[in-house]
Amino acid sequence: MVRRVAIIGLGLIGGSIGLALKRTGPGETELVGYVRSPEAADKALRLAVVDRVEDDLRVAVDKADIVILATPVMAIKEILAQIGPHLPYGCVVTDTASTKAKVMEWAEEYLPPTVDFIGGHPMAGKEFSGIEAAEASLFEGCIYC
Repeated sequence: MVRRVAIIGLGLIGGSIGLALKRTGPGETELVGYVRSPEAADKALRLAVVDRVEDDLRVAVDKADIVILATPVMAIKEILAQIGPHLPYGCVVTDTASTKAKVMEWAEEYLPPTVDFIGGHPMAGKEFSGIEAAEASLFEGCIYC
C-alpha cells in the first residue's frame, strides 16, 4: 500500500525530509509538497524533493497518512486552523518547530480528535538554508525529539 505524506514547507528541513523519504522508500510513499510560490514549486520538482506540489493546503493534505509541518513556528497556528477540518481519520501530524508549548496548544485547539499530533524537533541543520541546501543525509545520526 502506498502511503501519502504531505510536507508543508519545503526549505532545508522539509526538503531534506522529502529526499530522505524518497531514498529509503522509493515507490512506497507518495510525497506531496505544499509551497506558496511557483518558483519554489518548480525547484522542489526539479530537485525531486517531492512527487507533486500543491499551492492549496486542503489539496495537499487530502488523503494524507502523515502531515509534516516544516515551517517557521509563527506560521503553524494558521496552517493547523486551515488543515484541521480537512485531515482524514487516523492521520498523523507532526512538526519540526524549535519550540513546543504554543504548537501543542494550537494542535489541541485546531486538530480534530480523529487525528494524532506528535510534536517534534529534529536536532539537525547546517549553515545554509532553503531547498537548494536540502540533502537526504541531513538527519543521519541525529535525534528527533
